[in-house]
Amino acid sequence: MPNPQEVAQLLLGSLVFEDWETVLVQHRWQQAWPTFKFASTEGSLPTDYRKLQFKPGDPCTIQLGGQLAVTGIITNRQVAYTATEHGIQLSGVGKQWGPATSSVPMKDNKNNFDNKNAEDAIKKAVTQVGGSLKVIGNVDKNIFERLQSFPGEQTWDFSCRVARMGCATMGTDHLGNFLLIGEHSYPVTQELIEGQNILKMQCVFSNEQMYNEYALTGQFAVSDDKTQKQASEMRAKAEGVMEQALRHIEIVTDQPVKSPEQLQRRANYEALQMDGTQLVCNVTVQGWLRDGKNLWRCGDLVYIKSPMCPVDMAMKIQTATFAQDSRAGTTTLLECVLPWKLGQRQYQGGNAPGTPQPSADIDYATPAAPGSDQTAPM
Repeated sequence: MPNPQEVAQLLLGSLVFEDWETVLVQHRWQQAWPTFKFASTEGSLPTDYRKLQFKPGDPCTIQLGGQLAVTGIITNRQVAYTATEHGIQLSGVGKQWGPATSSVPMKDNKNNFDNKNAEDAIKKAVTQVGGSLKVIGNVDKNIFERLQSFPGEQTWDFSCRVARMGCATMGTDHLGNFLLIGEHSYPVTQELIEGQNILKMQCVFSNEQMYNEYALTGQFAVSDDKTQKQASEMRAKAEGVMEQALRHIEIVTDQPVKSPEQLQRRANYEALQMDGTQLVCNVTVQGWLRDGKNLWRCGDLVYIKSPMCPVDMAMKIQTATFAQDSRAGTTTLLECVLPWKLGQRQYQGGNAPGTPQPSADIDYATPAAPGSDQTAPM
């Protein structure tokens, strides 16, 4: 009898199929939808032929170890056979796929988001194409006086563009929701310790996406106290934590800002996002449930202790890949990143780098409030 904690079920209405030879389910925070792939060969094909009639377009749910893993839709069905064997492979995506890849409607003023903040604009964009939005943490509340989608712009692309201006990031969950992820604080849910529950681990330290200085150029409406040049050539800069190599990046905002302070917050956000790429830990663990009851979830804060790397700090799960086959067994691969890359500035054992300080030559911008004086844990 199979271990119920290692049983994968694909449900379509009243039909339940769990005799899979290989299973692959992946959740990705900061991505538009989760993905899944199931394969079965001749020896495990069901006697009830109706259970093989899954087809592209069918809504489905996936359970792993008795826990809901994906609310999705089948997008691909492959059947192959020879004279002696045959098999089937089904793959699909989370239900966010449809709304995410739909263009923002142009008819009836549905592409107009004037006088809305980031949360309200994104909520309108995703709900009018059949999606739903869940907000995590705090998102900038500044109102966009002028905000429209581009002709043909897909809902996910528009939402990501607006989220960045709100110093937040977009993501998705297992329930079929879009996530608007702002600054938040989660407790540690699990420890990953070398020699105990870590099967294998790859640790990557990198500065390839980091810069010493992040410079943003933006525009805002001309007013009595600002000249046309001041309004059209707004600049804000933030210093990164990168050392040794000298790199500078110029970023042009694709949406007008309302104030110098808003542009500076966006510069700080860009610095934290790129500085958050300096450490990635890919941790493989046994099974799908982190505590025997709950699936590993993207966004969870875990504490990793691995002297061999060395890593001894809290990190957040960015990607969770659930897999099962006859050779490797049942495993979960957790891609873990620095917490502030996913919106968590304070965490067990430390804090994100202090709010990136503006360079001395900022044009017209008010310096951001200082944050923690701790440096990045490396």
